[in-house]
Amino acid sequence: MTKMKNLLIIAVALAVLNPAGAWAKDMFYYIGYGMIQVIDGDSDAIVADIPVDGWLRETAFSADKKYLYVTVRRRQIHKIDLATHQVVSTITVSSNGWERFIYGFDLAPDGTSAWVNLLSRRTHKGEVVVGTPVLAQISLEDGRILRSIDVPWGSAALVSVKNATSMYVIGKDIVKVDVSGEEMKITGTYPMFDKQWNILPLWDNTMENNGLFMANYYTPEIMGLVTIDSHSGEISDIPLAGVPVFAYSVMRSPDKQKVYAVMDELTVIDLKTRKYEASIPLREGTNYAINVSSDGKKIYVSGGGSSTTIFDAQSLEPIKILRMEVDGMDFKRLTL
Repeated sequence: MTKMKNLLIIAVALAVLNPAGAWAKDMFYYIGYGMIQVIDGDSDAIVADIPVDGWLRETAFSADKKYLYVTVRRRQIHKIDLATHQVVSTITVSSNGWERFIYGFDLAPDGTSAWVNLLSRRTHKGEVVVGTPVLAQISLEDGRILRSIDVPWGSAALVSVKNATSMYVIGKDIVKVDVSGEEMKITGTYPMFDKQWNILPLWDNTMENNGLFMANYYTPEIMGLVTIDSHSGEISDIPLAGVPVFAYSVMRSPDKQKVYAVMDELTVIDLKTRKYEASIPLREGTNYAINVSSDGKKIYVSGGGSSTTIFDAQSLEPIKILRMEVDGMDFKRLTL
């Protein structure tokens, strides 16, 4: 009993000395084709395989960190128990003769509903009917549309402001939607198309970036970064100096000093100078997704093929290459 009491005292002391990260643990989720693989961030070993029904896209962790929601074939949503590594429920967004496709997903604060950007189609008297794109709030119990609003064509991602008053629908432009009342209203548009921005916002690391959505864009001259602060709703533009690199996705370092970008190279960007600091070729070829350990010491590049490469963030030397079971699309971090 005395030994246990001493251990408890030591644990409390360590937490006081280092409250931000004394017991932080990273778990990573490789989002693949027909499978999600779980990686322990301490050992960088694959510890579980989760079979799923087809190819995967958007993901979101529940607020209590017990569940992972993932969109499947753009038609369904799996709910995955992170303790048992099992799919515990599946809902579809198609109903009433409409086949609906998800392009953007985020959980609502109430824990019982979610936000989705939907494209719809059906047949009527032998003709194909295409519905207007909508931002919809759906039930996580059965996929019912609780309410919706028409949004522009080409939308592909969603970012919610944490006070639950606004949603940002990202496509050719960024459209702000007030969702606080019974009826949703479009209240503003942040232009990107008129600025000649080319953007592919398919890899969303808002949670890992401490609530900051970040995506890279291209103009005929430069690469830049567009951000949305999910706490305040502020949108920022960070143009970068120098010959642009090619990247699918970007990820900010935990100290907010650097941004890592990935495609055929791993590129380091200095946020203070807004310049490219380093760029190294990826031996495994093209990668879609990038993530960083919560302590900032390791960089993970993944997706595109069937490997995950782990780099030392300081030296940019590869530490380990994981051979995955299937080709991947995204790579997510949950810090416990």
